[in-house]
Amino acid sequence: MKSKLLKTFFLPFILLLGNYVYAQTVTGTVSDALEPLPGVNILVKGKTVGTATDFDGKFEIQANKGDILVFSFIGYQTQEVVVSDTTMNVTLLEDTDKLDEVVIVGYGSVKKQDATGAVDVVSTEDFNKGVVTSPEQLLQGRSAGVQVTTSSGEPGAGATIRIRGSSSVRSGNDPLYVIDGVPFNNSSNAPGSNTGTISGSSSAKNPLNFINSNDIESISILKDASATAIYGARAANGVVIITTKSGKRGEGKLNYSITTTSSRVANSYDLLNANQFAAANPSADAGGSVDAFDAISKTALTTEHNLSYSGGSEKGKYRVSLGALNQEGVIKNTGMDKYTLNTNISQKFFEDIVEVSVSLTASQIENEATALSESIGAEGDIMMSALKWNPTQSFYAADGSFVQPSANQRNPLAFLNYFNDNTKTTKLFGNVKANIKLTDDLKYEFTYGFDKTNAYRGIAASSAFNTQETLGRGYANVQNSRFNNILITNTLSFKKDVSENVNIDAVIGHSYEDYQGSGENITFRDFSKEDQQGYLDNIFAAQTIERNDYSSFGYSIDRNQIVNVGFLPVSLQSYFARSIVNISNKYILTATVRADGSSRFGSDNKYGYFPSFAAAWKIHEEGFLPETINELKFRAGWGQTGNQEFSAEAASDIYVIKDTGQPSSLNIGSADLKWESTTQLNFGFDFGLFDSKLSGSLDYFNKKTNDLLFRLPVAQPGPVGSFSWSNFDDEIINSGVEIGLNYKAFDKEDFSLEIGGNISFLKNEINGKEAFARFGTSTGSASGQGLSGDSLQLLYDGQPLYAFYLPVFEGFDSSGNAVYADTNGDGVVNTDFDQPGGDSDRAFVGDPNPDINVGLYIRGNYKNWDFTVNGYGAYGHQIYNNTANALFNANALYTRGENVITSVVDNGEDPGSSLKVSTRFLESGDFFRLSNLSIGYSFDTENLGKVGNYLKGMRLALTGQNLFIITQYSGFDPEVNTNKQVDGVPSFGIEYSGYPRSRSLSLGLNLNF
Repeated sequence: MKSKLLKTFFLPFILLLGNYVYAQTVTGTVSDALEPLPGVNILVKGKTVGTATDFDGKFEIQANKGDILVFSFIGYQTQEVVVSDTTMNVTLLEDTDKLDEVVIVGYGSVKKQDATGAVDVVSTEDFNKGVVTSPEQLLQGRSAGVQVTTSSGEPGAGATIRIRGSSSVRSGNDPLYVIDGVPFNNSSNAPGSNTGTISGSSSAKNPLNFINSNDIESISILKDASATAIYGARAANGVVIITTKSGKRGEGKLNYSITTTSSRVANSYDLLNANQFAAANPSADAGGSVDAFDAISKTALTTEHNLSYSGGSEKGKYRVSLGALNQEGVIKNTGMDKYTLNTNISQKFFEDIVEVSVSLTASQIENEATALSESIGAEGDIMMSALKWNPTQSFYAADGSFVQPSANQRNPLAFLNYFNDNTKTTKLFGNVKANIKLTDDLKYEFTYGFDKTNAYRGIAASSAFNTQETLGRGYANVQNSRFNNILITNTLSFKKDVSENVNIDAVIGHSYEDYQGSGENITFRDFSKEDQQGYLDNIFAAQTIERNDYSSFGYSIDRNQIVNVGFLPVSLQSYFARSIVNISNKYILTATVRADGSSRFGSDNKYGYFPSFAAAWKIHEEGFLPETINELKFRAGWGQTGNQEFSAEAASDIYVIKDTGQPSSLNIGSADLKWESTTQLNFGFDFGLFDSKLSGSLDYFNKKTNDLLFRLPVAQPGPVGSFSWSNFDDEIINSGVEIGLNYKAFDKEDFSLEIGGNISFLKNEINGKEAFARFGTSTGSASGQGLSGDSLQLLYDGQPLYAFYLPVFEGFDSSGNAVYADTNGDGVVNTDFDQPGGDSDRAFVGDPNPDINVGLYIRGNYKNWDFTVNGYGAYGHQIYNNTANALFNANALYTRGENVITSVVDNGEDPGSSLKVSTRFLESGDFFRLSNLSIGYSFDTENLGKVGNYLKGMRLALTGQNLFIITQYSGFDPEVNTNKQVDGVPSFGIEYSGYPRSRSLSLGLNLNF
């Protein structure tokens, strides 16, 4: 009986007491990959014992050996760790569950699992690593249906980003960028240049370079109309929302990082060396041996410093950062220096009823460039001159001066010494917000946004430089641009559970935006000095001065003429509303509408109206799916968006009063002119399987753009040289499928591995009902000796945008003459440019728009080691190698004595044959690139002795960029887009005098104090 009583009443008590008798104090630190984490919740699994980490990420808890500690923290994956010792340090991984994260959308945010539109979020852990000078580079290969193409490998070069294809001819295809809630004006940037036959034209630098990539927290990509319609007349090409980092609750944290990078040219042309050249053309052998391309290129060094201090409390948060980037280009005399300041501060007042926040980015960017051109002809810029330089010809004469054979054969080293191009851009961008909590459900927010930019570009060429425009004269050009853009927004937000099963999240608002810009473009000629640096320092020593001023309209005005238009500010007034209704956490309905009134529109179309509707069904909440499917959501959406990015003066009559007093017109305005309109339909699924180890999305979209804008010459008897803008009924249709997948192969305490990627299929087609059916539009201007003035592309009914329209090359005949196909079958071969159905023997032979875009990534960690591998590619498109067309032919080698690639020797071509554009130089653009590979190690600071007393985290990383590329393209790189527009109609997929891309290796150190 006594034994039974002991077992029944005292044994449980004894066992419970044993838990305390044998319990031990377990201490440790919880951190992420970079720094300790304060406020992490820690529980002993199955018990009520718990604690939280302090400001330094340290904790202390009573637990037995063999107990399981559960670590949980918002934004990080919950982790369970078995107690095996009295000291344990735990590293938490950021929560990469794409179905459960919060995404930023227009004027608010929603949970990813509640989103009804097609939205992708690329956050810090997803970003491409290495030297990144612009936000677009962070996105390459990271989102299905998003194609990012930098124009060249030059530091600070512009980029082309296409979300679900190209939709416009004259209004631009760039998405709308919204930075911390403020729409960004892409035109507020340093200007491009045109020096004529000295070095041709070059485009403006990338306007988004002012952002320090280290300050970016996340980038949301809004793809379909149901997600973008709240931005109305500017959202037809998608919306990219950039959110910068802010402080987190806890004591102040100091972070410093330094990265050093070494870069070399990744790929080059297979040019003849001196011996090969002399053997091929003995008459041009000058007896020397040089490598011109090697002489203008170098190993480039880049150094980047970032310093930030952040922290916060229950009442407010703060983060201040400084960045400095010094990037050398792989071509001499090119590079970029960038200095940035980013500040995010928020503070609550009056018992948390009012919250005021300030976001500010200040930057100064200085670009150094050499003579790099998009349009130079036979004369050649530095790149073309280097590629065609006779490798047996020395760069220097006997007296040490530069050998300068002629104005059409320029010494590439003379370019480095006699030509310079410098740009300086300062920008102040940000916003001030006041958020007032009117009730528990109703919130008012006021935003004042601003963008103030000043840009300078100075170009000079010495009078010692042997070109037609500079020899004995000298040249200098100075451009100044000023932009002042403001935004005022007022919104009311309402969020409430109106019943047990119904939740409403709504916003209404008004915004006003105003864009102002002005500047000068002054050319100076006829200097007496030969030092081109002195020209810019003493420009008024020139004998000849040519000045143009320009306003925010963007057209040039001669100083001696008067513009008779009055000043119409470029402004946009908008009203918008959105309502999201969530029923039983299963059915979600979204309705959006925006009305935009723009000064760009005609007087009869001052306002555009842009509605959208979307719905989502969370099928997994119904209860009938198998347990393996833990997330399954169906989305459907329809909406209309606009594109107002056409010339600001297009709807107005623009007159110039000449000295004679007689007016002539530059533009005949139209009262009916309006935005281009895009209607998009989207169906999609978001899913998660096996406890979201496998997750992803599948989308089908169809978007149709109509009311296309064209600028056409005014028919007689209208003023000669005048133009007018009109909307036409033609359509551009983009349709496709996007797939994104993420698989968490392993998720253990010491080892994790995640694999993912995306693939998108796109079809682009013109439905010509009016303009494209009647006359088409040519673009893609060819450059080079004998090629100038010819076009490579034709926008026409039934074809994709920028389709290549070329003579079909069939080889060489027995006499070495090029043979072209008789495509129209009339027995006569005519390769001149003409519309389909004419006498020209041209055909649609290629498409620069990829049919397939792919992105792949692998990332993981093993104990203190972490690694990331990113790659991307594009398939099913062509590139026109205008560089090879202009330079690499038998006439250049045997007649002009210029260098060529090895395949030209003995290719059967007659040296006296004329050069033409044709499919001979149309190449496959398919490629796959290993964009970056990064390996990092996070040190246990407690084992660093005295140094560890000051450090909370230290990480060392080695990163390789552009490590290899798989492609058949013969040029520098298949990912290129030289600006070859014709009369304002953009081109795509043409390479000419491209700046080579680099292969880089970076070593970075990150310290947390």
